[in-house]
Parts: sequence; structure tokens; C-alpha cells
Amino acid sequence: MKPIERTTRWLPPGVHGMTLWPFILYLRGHEGDIALRCHEHYHWRHALRWGVLPWYLAYGVLKLWYLGQPSERHPLETPAYAKQRQIIELLAQGASIDQQLAELGMV
Repeated sequence: MKPIERTTRWLPPGVHGMTLWPFILYLRGHEGDIALRCHEHYHWRHALRWGVLPWYLAYGVLKLWYLGQPSERHPLETPAYAKQRQIIELLAQGASIDQQLAELGMV
């Protein structure tokens, strides 16, 4: 099973991608950002593993708990940002990201 990826003209301010299972939405102009795509695919797969409804309930409760703090501090965002940073670093080094793409089911 793979997500349905779409581009949109509007997402909340500062948001370039959003996973609304079974969709992944990208703000127009950011759909080619492979690090962002990996971040969103991480969320998509995480929600699939947990169960979509439990994942979104946990995400929403934690979002309220971490309100006003940087997104990276949200416990369900932390590993997705780590994956995004890993991809950025590998690309900057000229290294292959094939293994990461395969882990996320992107190939």
C-alpha cells in the first residue's frame, strides 16, 4: 500500500507537507523536496503501523501538550525530522539515499 500524494495551493502557514492518511499533501513548489517527502512518508508509515485512528488521536493530544513549542519537540515529529535531516546530510555528502527510500517504501 502506498500513499496518495497530491500538491495543494494552501497549507497552514509554515507547513510545506502534511500527512492526512491515506494522502500526503505538499504545498505547491515543495513536492520535489525529497527530504520533505521522506519526512511525510515516515509519518504515513508510522500511522499505518500504529493504526491510523490511534496515531491521529495521539498526535492531536500531543500537539495540544506541545502547543507553542517548536514542531521538532513533538514526540511524533522528532523521528520524522531526524529522517529528514539524515536525507539532507546524505545528499550533501553525495551519498546514496536508496536504502532510506526503500525503508520508507518509496521505491
